[in-house]
Parts: sequence; structure tokens; C-alpha cells
Amino acid sequence: MKEMNIKSLILAFTLLLSATACVNASEAEKEATKGFTLEGTSNLTEKSLIILSRITDAKLEVEDSAYTDKKGNFSFKKLGYDESTLYYLTFGNTQPPGIPLILENGAKVTAEVTKSTGYTAKIAGGKYNLSMQKLYDIYTGHEAKMAAFNAEVAAIEPASATAEMRANTTERYSDMIIDRTSDIEKFIKTEPASPATYFAVMYLFQKPEPKFIMLGKDVMTKGLPNSIYTKNLAALSMQLGPVVEGAMAPEINLATPDGGTLALSSLRGKVVLIDFWASWCGPCRKENPAVKAIYEKYKNKGFEIYGVSLDNNGAKWRAAIAKDGLTWKHVSELKGWTSSAGKAYGVSSIPATFLIDKEGRIVKSGFRSHQLEGLLMQLLD
Repeated sequence: MKEMNIKSLILAFTLLLSATACVNASEAEKEATKGFTLEGTSNLTEKSLIILSRITDAKLEVEDSAYTDKKGNFSFKKLGYDESTLYYLTFGNTQPPGIPLILENGAKVTAEVTKSTGYTAKIAGGKYNLSMQKLYDIYTGHEAKMAAFNAEVAAIEPASATAEMRANTTERYSDMIIDRTSDIEKFIKTEPASPATYFAVMYLFQKPEPKFIMLGKDVMTKGLPNSIYTKNLAALSMQLGPVVEGAMAPEINLATPDGGTLALSSLRGKVVLIDFWASWCGPCRKENPAVKAIYEKYKNKGFEIYGVSLDNNGAKWRAAIAKDGLTWKHVSELKGWTSSAGKAYGVSSIPATFLIDKEGRIVKSGFRSHQLEGLLMQLLD
């Protein structure tokens, strides 16, 4: 009996030690995930200064610095944030150009930095650096094209520049800006929500584009609803007002010429031109022939027009529709400038135009008939 008690005590003590070891191992694992590590390689000379800063909307906040060793290697090991956070590596000082990356506690990130005319990098590890690398490659690729273009233009002798050459240069520059914007928009739309989405919206243009703020907010709300970056975009979108490119078009539901009613939302699934006009508006009536030609060409391809009249007189409104042969949808309150629809859309002069996509989102506003067809070609299947 005594022997069994001793064996039982030994077994219990052994189990206690084992449990303690598990607890200690668990604590060690927790310690290991409290911070992040960033291991870097580069072709920089020894003792080159590397600065790690956190990106905020106000400024870059320096959090740490390191020097490269003889092989150009550097590292950062420090406590970070549980939420994935935008950081920026700069070289020699805190000023861009630099390399964006995303770090969070527990992340083990590597960076391969190469300096030539500028800096290039390959970032791996962490939750979202695959997306950040994609975005980095997009915008640095366009920067390289722009730099080559600027060098080409600078080499042209001003005295030898013909009108045709200047026009061609302007067109090429415009095309490059459009391509860059298009690629960044595609990234925001198609890449899973991450801090890289926020970086694309907030830091790649001179000032954030309203339509990208709205688009980024929607993407982030679906994918990362509790992120501080999502909350920032939501707050910014509230400041833009209800009628900006990228926002959902405010509902309109007014009387039709035959006495019924027609809601704008009933046209969902089509690309819709909201056209604020009036029978007494000369510039509006002047636009009608060109708009009619475009409507006839695209009405069977998913395009509709929702004409909102700021008339006061119903007979004159209906007469203008008949005389100009406007076969699309029409609504009005017959309250002139006090129209609730006009107020909702901030209309202070006419013609006023808003193009909305199949989901009911404002794509473009303030354009004329000669610009309409090009816009439709981008939106219709």
C-alpha cells in the first residue's frame, strides 16, 4: 500500500512538471508573437541608415532605425500593433522615396532592397505584404515610365518642337495618367481588402479621389469592417456629401408626363444618364439632338436616360418632349428650382448630368453630350 502511494505521488509530480512545461512553452509562444521581425538584405554600403516609420495621415512617425552591416543586411525586431499597420522604410533620412510594407505582431517579414536610380524592393511575409507588393509594382512601374517620358521630353529642343509634336506629347502624357489611374482603380476593386487598399486610396494621388474613397470604403467595409483604416475611409466618405463620384445615386421618385410615377431605382441593372433640363433651357435643348443619336445607338445595349425637368408648366414640358422627340424616361415635380431632386443633387445650373452604373453608383457628373459615348463604352458590356 505504501509503495503504491509513493508511485502515485511520483506520477502526480511528473504530471505536474509536464503541465508546468506546457504552460511555460505556451507563455514562450505568446512572447514570440508579441512583436514583429523584419529581416532585410540590400546592395547598400555598410552603415547605411535605414529608418522604419509608421504611416499616418498627418506624417511619417519614426519608430526605429538601423544600420546595414558589411553585407548590406539590416533588421528590426520590436513590439508592434495587433492590427496590421502601414509602415515605410526610408534610406538616409525620413523623406520619400521609400518602400511601404505592412506589419503586425507575430509577422516575420523579409525585404530585398536594391538601389539603382531609385529603390526597388521585394517584400514577403506577414498577412498582407503580397498585396502591398502588387501595388508597389504597379505604381513604381508607372513612375519608371513617367521618368523615361520626362527624360525624352527634356531632350527635345524647344525651337524644333512643332505643334503636332506638342499635341502628341500632351496626348501621351494624358494616356499615361489615365493608365496609371485605371490600374490603381483595378487594384482597389479586385484585390482583397487590406491596409494596401487604404494606401492606394490615400497616398498615390495628390489628394484622395472622392470616387476612390467611396470605392475603398466599400471594399474595406466588406473585408475588414473593424479596421481603423476602414473607419477612416468611412469618416472621409461622410464629409464628401451624397452626390460624389463613387457614391450611390440618391433616389428620385417623381411624376411622369402621363400622370404615373417612376423611381430611379427601378432602372437598376442599366447604365443611366440622369439629365436635369427644362423646356425653357436653350443649352439643354441644343444638346438634345446629339443625346438622341447616342440613345438610339445604345438603348438596346443596357443604356437608359432619366430626364428630370425643372419646368413649372406641365403643358410646356410635355410639348418640349414631343417636339424634340425625346423617347426616354421623363419625370418632374413641376416646381422649377425648388425641385426636391434638384436639391438632392445640388443642381444650381442646367443642363446638369450624372451617369450612374448598373449598381446605381455615380460614375461621372458635369459632362456634355460629346463626352457621353466614350463613357458609355467603358460601362456597357
